[in-house]
Amino acid sequence: MDMSEILSKGPERFRQLIEKESFQRIVRHKGDYIIRQEHDVTEVYWSAAAQFILLHTALNGKTLSLGDYYLEDNFFGEIEFFSGNPCSFDVVATATTELVVIPKERFADILLQDATISFWMNHRMANMYQSSMNIAIERSLYPLKFNIIKDIVNRWTSETRSLNHVYMYQEAQRFGCTDRAYTRIIHELIKEGLVKKGEDNSSIIPVNLERLKDYISQSQQ
Repeated sequence: MDMSEILSKGPERFRQLIEKESFQRIVRHKGDYIIRQEHDVTEVYWSAAAQFILLHTALNGKTLSLGDYYLEDNFFGEIEFFSGNPCSFDVVATATTELVVIPKERFADILLQDATISFWMNHRMANMYQSSMNIAIERSLYPLKFNIIKDIVNRWTSETRSLNHVYMYQEAQRFGCTDRAYTRIIHELIKEGLVKKGEDNSSIIPVNLERLKDYISQSQQ
């Protein structure tokens, strides 16, 4: 059995298991916390489809958002299950989400009994780790303008487009900067003819994607 076959069977087997067992189910609405930063996670949650935002607040009060996500077959609390540490992020629902509550002991049994599910879960965790590290590294080592431009390009070229926040300060949180710093970069890009404001005056629309891509390439050289 090759990797692609294992990865296709893993979620299928897990969904079958969820359907067979009478796990508790809870609902989180837009704005509700799924997991809170620094809280101990006593259960693992699974959702067939979840829309949420990840936030981290430092001791100095600054907040960094890792953006909006829409993920299928997603777990919450699995990292904390393995590490035994409190959650590093606030996970907040951005749409109504049903969660299946899996006790830690039962979750351990599932992973020990089905290697396919374990393999699939480890693959997801590894991808999420690499993605998060890439974001953290670029936010740390590249200028704010680079990160904002790359985010705009990713939004408009990826199959699953990220959502804009309603307020400017929420957009700024995604880059760990103030709303003033974020607004300054957006005004620069508008003046340079690279982006424009959407009809709602909050979304940012690229005017010239190729020039934006060129900026990224040149900054990485």
